[in-house]
Amino acid sequence: MRGQNPQYGAEMRLLPIPDAAGNPTMWINADHLVSVQPVYRNSGNGVVADAELKIDGLPLQRVPLGEYLERVDAEAAFAVFLERLQAGE
Repeated sequence: MRGQNPQYGAEMRLLPIPDAAGNPTMWINADHLVSVQPVYRNSGNGVVADAELKIDGLPLQRVPLGEYLERVDAEAAFAVFLERLQAGE
């Protein structure tokens, strides 16, 4: 999502941050996204995947990506999240 900032006349690019179901729950200014990294945790039934976001001026944000039977599936879920984030979907 792109929009004109009327105060400064500069274009702002907003990135949708989805929940585990893929629905955007927060939009952040792309210029303020510092880093994105995967976090994998073993659970009793498999691997839980999260994406950890560092955004300027905010504490770390964790986006749940779901629980998977195999780590390779959790890694694939993070790759899809990253692709969507880069595409601004």
